[in-house]
Amino acid sequence: MKDRILREPAFALGMLVWLVAATVFPWQLGLARASIVHFALYIAIAGCLLAVADVLLNPAFYRRWDDVALQGVFWAIGLSVPGGILFALGHSASPAADRLEDRLCIMAGLANPADHTEGPIEEALEPTESCEIGS
Repeated sequence: MKDRILREPAFALGMLVWLVAATVFPWQLGLARASIVHFALYIAIAGCLLAVADVLLNPAFYRRWDDVALQGVFWAIGLSVPGGILFALGHSASPAADRLEDRLCIMAGLANPADHTEGPIEEALEPTESCEIGS
């Protein structure tokens, strides 16, 4: 593998792109509480884009569009397993981020906006509606 990375620098860049597409983006989709339909759409688009990039780098391997579509399916399958795991982990970690924001509001003394006189900075950093004491 080391020899291939040295002979083909695009291979190393492709591995980096695949790694980010399989880990970072699904994790962010999970943290954003995206639906499973949006995640499946992401996997399909990412698989197609990776297949098109592979065709551009290695056109001799692909004779017809059917080959490109099949390679897109294989890329999507390869992205779906690690992406699905990280998407689920992002979904489970998302409520913790919401609780952290609420606790930060309470610690900052912004839990009850009626007791607080607002200045220009506080107007810019106004708390969310879910920011209440005891939540």
